[in-house]
Amino acid sequence: MPRRHTSVPLPGELFHSSSDIADMDAFVDKVYLPRIRVRKRSWPIDNRIIRQYLSPVFGKRELATLRRGEVEAWLHALAAGGLAPATCNRILAVFKSICLLAVGYGLLPGGSPCAEVASLEKRVRERCLSLTEARRLMAALQRSPRREALALRLLLLTGARKNEILKARWENVDFDERLLDVPDSGPNGDGRRRAVPLSDEAVDVIRAIPRISDSPWLFPGRRPGRPLADIYGFWDTLRHELGLEDVRIQDLRRSFAAFLVREGQSPSLVQRLLGSGRSRHTPRYTRLPKAGLPEAM
Repeated sequence: MPRRHTSVPLPGELFHSSSDIADMDAFVDKVYLPRIRVRKRSWPIDNRIIRQYLSPVFGKRELATLRRGEVEAWLHALAAGGLAPATCNRILAVFKSICLLAVGYGLLPGGSPCAEVASLEKRVRERCLSLTEARRLMAALQRSPRREALALRLLLLTGARKNEILKARWENVDFDERLLDVPDSGPNGDGRRRAVPLSDEAVDVIRAIPRISDSPWLFPGRRPGRPLADIYGFWDTLRHELGLEDVRIQDLRRSFAAFLVREGQSPSLVQRLLGSGRSRHTPRYTRLPKAGLPEAM
């Protein structure tokens, strides 16, 4: 039987000694993170969530001592501290993944303490930037040399979805037609592509992106051959500096639409520009209105 080469133990395998996995932090470092690094592109997001929200509370605890009640109390404390339910649920999902893997290793004989913990009900909320807020945000982004800042500027100037910008390739940019051809990443996307119209300002941002010769991506990630996966850390720091703590990345898309409507553009045209609803697939001849967000700012 051929020998299996792996540095990551599989469920059912024994550790060399009980001291190998003394607490949750040890399990995360020795098992969970090595495992997801090769399976999950967004593993840096999991790692940030663990370091920021899980380790300070549960990191030095033996996994078998964790109880459902304290997990529920911790989750509700996060919400009471101001985190949005969607953010709390994402943190809980990472915790559940860790515990599920630990069950497979026999480290939680009583089952996962997270298994029956219910996700928080999401609040339906609308948040759009005011013109003053948008100007302050754009000015701060223009001062930053970070590639995350360039990506956020494009999000605000195009109304595109985050993944549509982060996964864009240079070959998808048509400077002559002022279009960015992207795969539809909306909830009802069917695999087809749509054209995102580019204003003069958006074209200028793309031209300002440093181009790496061996990468097809507008925004290359740290891992070779991969696009930039996580801009949340940069965004979270920036929004707190600007006093925009309640503004999410997806609110930039909503703000783009709101500015166009306030400038007198028809809802149907705005819908096509956003690639949403029945008019999801924007015709290539559609142009960003001259009186839209860039001019208003």
